[in-house]
This record gives sequence, C-alpha cells and structure tokens, in this order.
Amino acid sequence: MIKSFRSISGEPRLFAAIAFTQVLVVIAGFGLEPIRGRTNYSALPLTVYLHATIGLAWCVLAVMQPWLIGTRQRELHRTFGWIGAFIAVALVTTGIWTTFGSIAGGRQSEPAFTIVTNIGGLIPFALLVVLAIRVRRRSDWHRRLLACATIIAVAPAWARIVPMEQLGPIGLLLMEAGMLAPVFWSAVHERRTQGSIHVAWYWGAAAILSPLFMVPIAFVPGFANWANGFAPAVKP
Repeated sequence: MIKSFRSISGEPRLFAAIAFTQVLVVIAGFGLEPIRGRTNYSALPLTVYLHATIGLAWCVLAVMQPWLIGTRQRELHRTFGWIGAFIAVALVTTGIWTTFGSIAGGRQSEPAFTIVTNIGGLIPFALLVVLAIRVRRRSDWHRRLLACATIIAVAPAWARIVPMEQLGPIGLLLMEAGMLAPVFWSAVHERRTQGSIHVAWYWGAAAILSPLFMVPIAFVPGFANWANGFAPAVKP
C-alpha cells in the first residue's frame, strides 16, 4: 500500500521536505525565464534538455529516497540509490557539456565566469555524492551530505530567480544565502531538538559556499583568455 507523505515522520520527513523545496526552486527559477523573456526554450539544443531532464530526475529521486526509508522500503531505497549514482555521473557530465556548449553557441557573455560558476558547482556536488556513497552505512552523514548535494544541484535555478545582472556580486551572495537557508534551518532545528548540530551540515555548508571562493579565478587574465577561446569569433 502506498503511504502518503504525512505518514512518514522524523528525519525521513525532514529530508523529503528539503528535497521538495528544491523542486519548487527549480520550477520557480526556470519557469520565470519565459515570463522575463530571457530564454527561448524552443531554440535551445537537445543537450540542454537532456541535462535538464537528468537534473529533474535527481530532484525527484531526492524526494523519493527519504520517503522510501520512512516507509521502510530499504531494499528499494538501495536499488534507487545506485541508480542515483549513475544519474549523478550523468548530471556532472552533461553539465560540463552544456556549459561549454552554451559558450560555443554564443549564449554566454562572460565565458570565464560561466565556466567557474558552473564547473565550480559541479565539483562540490560530485564530491558530496562520492562521500555520501562511501559513508552510506552511516545514515546520519549520508542523508545530510546528499541533501546538500541536491541544494548545489539546483544552483542554476537560483541563478535565474535572483536578478544577477542587476545586482552583480550582491546577487551572488543572495543566491548563496537562499541555498544555505534549508541547511541553516535544519541546523537550528537540530540544535533545539537534539542539543547539537551534526558535523555534516558544516561540511555541506562549506561545499555550498565553495564556488564563491572560485570566482576570482574568472578574473585571472590567462584563464579569461583561455575561456574566451571557446566563444565564437566576433566578425569585424
């Protein structure tokens, strides 16, 4: 018998809720693009749709996995967990592919910044997933690391919710604040209910913030010149 979300409790419900909020972020972020007139989805290449589909699959799985634990369907949880590992590999691979493809297609005005922020997000995402797999028998670590990985995975949606062009560096800080909100809330909740904050939240927060420290790389002349080489040549 299929159980509803309300039928699960404790940590599984918390992590399912965190994942569900990230799905809402994705819907809000990419749903606003046509309204703002910033993106013509029909003109995008198939690789972008492939990457988006894989990203959505990850988010759906992130909601489903805690629910499976909460309903004591552990074997199914393990099976989908390994499927999730392959989805993560595909998400990183297509993320790199679409990053350089968007630059080559002339859809990015700042190639260096695009590479640093996109790849800078994929790296901590991949590291958290790998670490979560290694500590999968320690469910307390496993759940928190994957929750933070999912938050990082939806960073492109946050980049569309926050008007980055108008706000500049402040927009980047607001984006990071939005991403850290569920981590902060969960940490405060743990502090109040359990008397301490799990160390995994600190690791996850550091991973979420790590792209900020990579941004200066985009302004290194040599790197900027290399990144610009992927952009289409401007005809005189």
